[in-house]
Amino acid sequence: MKLKSVLTLSGLFILSVASNAQETSVSPYSALGVGDLRFNENIEQAAMGGLSMFPLNPYFASGNMINPAANRDLRMTSFDLSATSHTGRFNDGTLKSTQSTTYLSNASLAFPIGEKVRAGFGFRPYSTIGYDMMTVTIGDEVSYQDRFRGEGGLNSFNLIGSYNITKEFTAGVKVDYLFGDLTRIETIGTEGLALRTDYSRKAQTKGIQVGIGGMYTKVLENKKRLDIGLKYTLGSKLNSRIEDMTTTYTLSGLEPMNVDTVQYSKVSGKLKIPQSLSLGASIRKDLNWMAGIQVDWGDWQDFSYTPSGNEFELNSRFRVSAGGYWIPDFNSYKSYFDRVVYRAGLFYESTPIKIKEEGVDKYGLTFGFGLPIGKDRDASMLNLGFEVGSIGNNKSLPFKETYFNARVGFTINDIWFRKRVID
Repeated sequence: MKLKSVLTLSGLFILSVASNAQETSVSPYSALGVGDLRFNENIEQAAMGGLSMFPLNPYFASGNMINPAANRDLRMTSFDLSATSHTGRFNDGTLKSTQSTTYLSNASLAFPIGEKVRAGFGFRPYSTIGYDMMTVTIGDEVSYQDRFRGEGGLNSFNLIGSYNITKEFTAGVKVDYLFGDLTRIETIGTEGLALRTDYSRKAQTKGIQVGIGGMYTKVLENKKRLDIGLKYTLGSKLNSRIEDMTTTYTLSGLEPMNVDTVQYSKVSGKLKIPQSLSLGASIRKDLNWMAGIQVDWGDWQDFSYTPSGNEFELNSRFRVSAGGYWIPDFNSYKSYFDRVVYRAGLFYESTPIKIKEEGVDKYGLTFGFGLPIGKDRDASMLNLGFEVGSIGNNKSLPFKETYFNARVGFTINDIWFRKRVID
């Protein structure tokens, strides 16, 4: 399968998805801030606990869209496309429910330009909002219903570039164009009455975020190598067009009737995305194994949303990840499974979510496989990744979410920008 043909077909699919909102979350925890943050949607990264600061492909044939400097040894043009299926099970101690969604999680193209320069671009979700909750308050012979809904999120279009300064040091830059709609709706009604009141807020948001990355690599004895990667992302203020509307209406079955707009306003505002820092290190043996660890921090306490003020009080984000891969025998001709890349990892994350002064923690175990599908020279792979984890608890917090992610995608490689020997 030729890379250019795949790019043409996939490009049409990506444009159709990007032009329509993806429902990428089903968690009530996504109600706060800019929603559920999505950082490691590449299958290689996700299957190894979320590692991303150094090269993760044993053949240096896959682009890294998180830390641009980690592409220092990318040897061929690499196209990555993947989708994720997410299933969440929610338990508040009394009731249980299950929700699921499937979405495009990563599409990227990275390539070398000469000996020292690497570049690329891609698309992925940055954050997502998706929840539907209801509370019932019983008064004097009257029950009041309060329903909360949210949808949308921010998407990210990425541009990356890197330069190999020396044989050991590489620097890179990443520019993200963030865009999307953040919609939250509260509906108030009285049981037995058809009258409803909707309070709706929609923020159309867009802007630029810039990150800088670096990587140090050291060749050791016995075909081993040490990699240390670092990325710092500057805080940025995104432009936001905020539309507030209050409407009243009556229900005829499930359809709203006699809709009356009580209040409407549309103003300009700013959504502040805070700074973040990631640091990771790995040791590998060429074409055999790799083990790494990484720490991520984000100053989400500095998140703000004007002119509304700080509606959401958030914590700083802190995450520790560990993982790696193993190839039994990359050059085996007798057993296909000896050439498979086996990946695994785990992580702990203190999320930015804060409920009644208590933080919300997240834990996960990950694993996956890189199944060779191309010729030996191009290292193309069918990638499978799986993640089992939990968020929060149902004792001191409103509920506990246990979830399962299944990811599938492929990495296809080709050689571009190579001068022909014979014209």
